[in-house]
Amino acid sequence: MTSRLISLIILMIGLAAFGYLWRLGSRGAASVDWPTATGTVLDSRIDTRFRTGGGDSANREAFLGLVHYRYSVGGHDYESTNRRFPNPGYGMNQSEAAAVVARYPTGSVVRVYYNPANPAESCLETGEHWTSWAGKAIALVIAAAGAVILMRG
Repeated sequence: MTSRLISLIILMIGLAAFGYLWRLGSRGAASVDWPTATGTVLDSRIDTRFRTGGGDSANREAFLGLVHYRYSVGGHDYESTNRRFPNPGYGMNQSEAAAVVARYPTGSVVRVYYNPANPAESCLETGEHWTSWAGKAIALVIAAAGAVILMRG
């Protein structure tokens, strides 16, 4: 009974993760056709955090190229830090974060892609990022593992 419950939980987690990543990926794909507005980068910097947890990654720095921008649509001002879908998280590579900051320096003018149905939703880089596809594949493997264990029950 316990193994069936655990396998059902694994299956549900895999399906939920797949659904969430599907939604993010769909937004990224849709952003290619979104209208654009002119924006201004308010702040562009490398944000640093320490990773917690065990193993080799414990207490190591993680980096994010954080870009905060403002844009106007229909007389309303909006601000965002969303660069793409899915928005990148912290990573171990400081040079990648520095490249983002160099691409979007503070005070620069940027092209902002915004959702016409919800102008508060925006990005600077369109298209579905490869991490969405990788995440969906991993989520399906987890769901499949849960399903196999459930069927063998």
